[in-house]
Amino acid sequence: MYAIPTALVSAMFVVFGLYVLITQGATRLFAPFILMCGATFAWQGTWTLLFETHDPRTADLLVRAGYLFILFLPTTFYHFVTEVAARHRERPVLLVSYGLCVALAVLLPGDEVVAGYQRFFFGYYPVAGPLHPLHVVQTVLLAGRSGQLLLAARRNAQGEARRRLDLCLASLGLYSFAAIDYAVNYGYGFYPPGVLFIGLSLGLLGFIIVRYHLTHPYAVAATIAHEIATPLATIGMHADEIASVWADVFKGYRAAVKHGLYDDHGHSGQSERISQLATAIRREVSGTSEMVEMALASFTLDRLDRSRFSPQSVRQCVASALERYPFSGDERARVTVLPIDPAMSFSGSDTVVVFVLFNLLKNALHAIRASGGGQITISAVQDQDFCVLQFRDTGPGIAPDVLPYIFDAFFSTKRHGTGAGMGLTFCRRATELLGGRIDCSSIFGTHTTFTVRLPVPGTPSDRALPRVPARAALAAKLKRWNPD
Repeated sequence: MYAIPTALVSAMFVVFGLYVLITQGATRLFAPFILMCGATFAWQGTWTLLFETHDPRTADLLVRAGYLFILFLPTTFYHFVTEVAARHRERPVLLVSYGLCVALAVLLPGDEVVAGYQRFFFGYYPVAGPLHPLHVVQTVLLAGRSGQLLLAARRNAQGEARRRLDLCLASLGLYSFAAIDYAVNYGYGFYPPGVLFIGLSLGLLGFIIVRYHLTHPYAVAATIAHEIATPLATIGMHADEIASVWADVFKGYRAAVKHGLYDDHGHSGQSERISQLATAIRREVSGTSEMVEMALASFTLDRLDRSRFSPQSVRQCVASALERYPFSGDERARVTVLPIDPAMSFSGSDTVVVFVLFNLLKNALHAIRASGGGQITISAVQDQDFCVLQFRDTGPGIAPDVLPYIFDAFFSTKRHGTGAGMGLTFCRRATELLGGRIDCSSIFGTHTTFTVRLPVPGTPSDRALPRVPARAALAAKLKRWNPD
């Protein structure tokens, strides 16, 4: 009877780990979670056998085997917290903690960590050895440090991120109550209830992972992109502040040089360049911010609520994209926009279409730079139920054997390290979610034309678009595939 809770928890964590792996995929955050699940499964599975055995030799073997996994469990939880809080500077401490676990594990065959076993009313249980307090201290320190990291991350988080961290803190609190089991190692004769707290704690972590898609690669990337946005905004504000006072500072500097208070010999050119730095910093920050926003849009594309789509001006979207894109050098002069009817509109999200244009601009400008010259022409016309936006560049074109694959995820014609192969994939996903499509035609060595078709508001093509969130539509498809 006393083995039933351990058997249930052991089985539960096999299912937990497999379910998270299948539904969320393998990422850096998944690794410590699966280690926790694996350690809990092995520990509780061993205790199930331990509580049922009546053979002292078997009991001695099982207490040492089970404690092998207990030694690593606090460190795997701390590992998980460092990933959730994005505190990778904790890595040296993490490695030291894992090293201590290995050292204690090596001593398990002797009596230094586990000094045999004791018989209780529920079965055999390990007895603490001379070095066992070292493991207890390690557990307390790791739990305390995990709490510090989560609280520090919570102070800088808002909305969904804060709720996620609140649940992680609750999980840590439940996990900490499991330390009561150590009392049984020192001779106190009660049934160790830690299995229940550990089960609830890791179960809550599993809920967090699934509910908030914590280990999904897009979610992790979106978190990184969001964290980058804050320091970028701060740098931009500092650059604006410098620019607002620099004219007066430079005026005073030149007056000092004029009156002989400072010798500017050999530094005149440098001072002129410094006066342009604030503007250059602001330009780079703006460009990087646009790229971060585009990344965030890509990561959250599946959450678009189509019920909120509204008529959007094609001409305004093109103008906004050209105004916000971080051009450099003579790039803007290479782009020509043919007259677009101000009344022409599509049904959807202007932000998403602007980011589609960003991707097309980026690819076209890269091709033009690679070929040494070329022009970009943007035009738009209405064709029955669709706005047809054409984006043509006279760069090197796309080879016929490459053209069928350009919309595939992670496919890139750029040299390694300069492109992730996700830009055109985003364009395809975005236009399809808006109820349209994107096509490409190219003559190698001559030109490339991307054609984006978007539904006109109120037309049959627009009305045919389901007014449900993309995620709900996906769930409906899955339900049709798996009616049971």
